[in-house]
Amino acid sequence: MTEVRAAESPWTQRLAETPPWSPLLLSLAIGGGLAAAFLAIEAALGRLALLPTEEHVRGDFRMALVMIAITAYLPAAYALAVSGARRAIDEIAPALRSSPAELAALREAAGRFDPRALRRAGFAGMAVALLIPLGANLTPESYAVWALSPEADTHRALLPGIGWLGGRFIFAVIEESRRLSRIARERVQVDLLDLRPLAPLARQGRRQALLAAGVLSLLALTLIDYDLAPGLLGVMSIGFAGSLALSGAALALPARGAHQAIVAAKQAELERSADELRALVAGHAAGGRSLADVLAWRGYVASAPEWPFDAPTLLRFALYAAIPIGSWLGGALVEKLVDRLLG
Repeated sequence: MTEVRAAESPWTQRLAETPPWSPLLLSLAIGGGLAAAFLAIEAALGRLALLPTEEHVRGDFRMALVMIAITAYLPAAYALAVSGARRAIDEIAPALRSSPAELAALREAAGRFDPRALRRAGFAGMAVALLIPLGANLTPESYAVWALSPEADTHRALLPGIGWLGGRFIFAVIEESRRLSRIARERVQVDLLDLRPLAPLARQGRRQALLAAGVLSLLALTLIDYDLAPGLLGVMSIGFAGSLALSGAALALPARGAHQAIVAAKQAELERSADELRALVAGHAAGGRSLADVLAWRGYVASAPEWPFDAPTLLRFALYAAIPIGSWLGGALVEKLVDRLLG
């Protein structure tokens, strides 16, 4: 069934896809604007002078910069997830049973979701984000903004936006993955002799896993200051687990439909070859093929891979999963260097 245009794309996605803009420029613009505003406020309040001497202020300051980076990253990640889905449809088109008009409709549907579902995802993300200070500080006074430092107030101000953008990003990744899975399951033409035409689905899963790993890498930077609040390490652990689960789902979901199509094609071919074997055993011809030929083909079909993954794809996914560890180690190294410079 052809996908229909359900809603307009978010303005950030439309901007990222309008030259001379790009996801990178959008991210830089958002991050640069927020960072400039934050630094201006800190300078006006005289907080920058406290950074060399007040470790807690320095930790909250770093945390604010990480949250600004996450805020800037998420709209670009959303746009890249959508453009990657379109690219995957273009690349897999030769293996699909679809007319040019149907392919155009499938491509046009990428990035367009039920607006109510997208809003619900955003609000759900906001609700989770607003719980983070309570879980990190383990006290209902976490939102006593009048008693908090300006840096902590910045955290509270950024959280709703991060939750909104993060919820929508997760929704987009999962929905686009499910859409690609459905397209592969219903439309792909499986050639058991050559599964390479299905590789774009694995590549898209890998790209989406990298986008999820980007969020995880930024979260890893907060582990440098895990002692800022008693429950921060637990909150970050939950965030890590959720991001890893999203990375795994982002890799597997786009290829799931292809897996189902491959399994169905193998089953059909095994049943057909079983009929040929029965005919040969009964002394009837089997299309000019000998018993050895049919048995060899049946063995090949049975051993054919059922997922469009190869070893390099899985190796890259493992490397993506290790990126946050490098992020954390790099952040810790920078922190030690800064501490030495500040005496």
